[in-house]
Amino acid sequence: MKTSAAHHGSLRSYLGGFASSLFLTLASFGLVLYGPPLEPSFLFGMLALLAILQIIVQIYFFLHVDTSSEQLWHLLPLLYTLLIVILLVGGTLWIMHNANLHMMSGMDP
Repeated sequence: MKTSAAHHGSLRSYLGGFASSLFLTLASFGLVLYGPPLEPSFLFGMLALLAILQIIVQIYFFLHVDTSSEQLWHLLPLLYTLLIVILLVGGTLWIMHNANLHMMSGMDP
């Protein structure tokens, strides 16, 4: 079995990924615990953005998946998995929303 050092990151890369992950995690906690009072929708959007950035950092620094041609076989299954997760979450939210509308249609708010 051939192993190549090109597929593994350096210590500097791992430390950069760790520092980025730690910063994004602390930013999320700080935004919720110590941040100014924000609208819930804005807070949710900021947390979602920080979560997406956290996922990108994890994939790039620790899984070593990028857009190079050598990594295409790793990137395609990852994108397919992302599509399936989006469909599952989106479908679940859609069904739950419609069920809520149909169950609560006779009641006054």
